[in-house]
Amino acid sequence: MGYFVTDAVGLIIAALNLATVLLLVYVFLEWAADERSRLLRVLDRIWSPLLGPLRRALPPWRIDSASLILASTLQIIVFFLKRGTR
Repeated sequence: MGYFVTDAVGLIIAALNLATVLLLVYVFLEWAADERSRLLRVLDRIWSPLLGPLRRALPPWRIDSASLILASTLQIIVFFLKRGTR
């Protein structure tokens, strides 16, 4: 598979990669941005429903482990989707 989305699996992979990038932007903005940031508020509406249960289930650390686990999970799914399309 090249750089172009040519089928449904490619579209899913592209969406998961975009979701991972947006999640990492959200984590960075949570750490560095002002709470009044419009982008942070939009990303918070997207990611809070997914991260909330993970954050409650995991012990609190200095870093947001729930975000790292979710980003890793998204990329593991991408890996297996790419592997299955060969």
